[in-house]
Amino acid sequence: MSFFKAFFAVKPSEIKQRVIISPIVYPKQFEKIIGEKGKHYKSTLSYLVANFKDITFIKTPMTQSAIYDLVVLLAKTRCEEIVFIGAIGALQKGIEIGDIVVSEKAKYIYSVNSIHEETRKKLVSLRKKGVIGIDFESRSFFKAAKQAKLSAIAYYVVTDLPLSKPFYIKKTAKETEEIKNAIEHILKNICQNQ
Repeated sequence: MSFFKAFFAVKPSEIKQRVIISPIVYPKQFEKIIGEKGKHYKSTLSYLVANFKDITFIKTPMTQSAIYDLVVLLAKTRCEEIVFIGAIGALQKGIEIGDIVVSEKAKYIYSVNSIHEETRKKLVSLRKKGVIGIDFESRSFFKAAKQAKLSAIAYYVVTDLPLSKPFYIKKTAKETEEIKNAIEHILKNICQNQ
């Protein structure tokens, strides 16, 4: 099944029941947090895959199609649960860089197709509608998980505030540290909830 291996670099039977995918975390970071050495692979499509005792971890590109295709293909494996770790730009007041948002559906996270959609008018409109934040992948992640009949949850780290401190403005050392700590907290939490 070379098509499958183009994404995963392993056979479907090698994918674990619990899969973590992330465009922002690398397998080596995950390995360091859980204290377990994984078996690492790089797929034809440049996905970084690591198999651990009970988890398959996959670093993906930051695109909707990459996430969608990968999750749909998980239906061909023994995967039952998929966890997404991503970044969002928070729109609501009171949410700061380094905060963590957890969701079991894409309802409150709006996935943009391009950064060019991030106009002030659109962002203010989304905030008024109760949207917590914006990203690129949530819509595709949850849609594909539903199609593949997989249990799905997403953890997001707030990495920017599009209405006041967009992604292209340099982060302070404190903000960078808070983002790093949030990712570490998410990874530890996922491992404790196995």
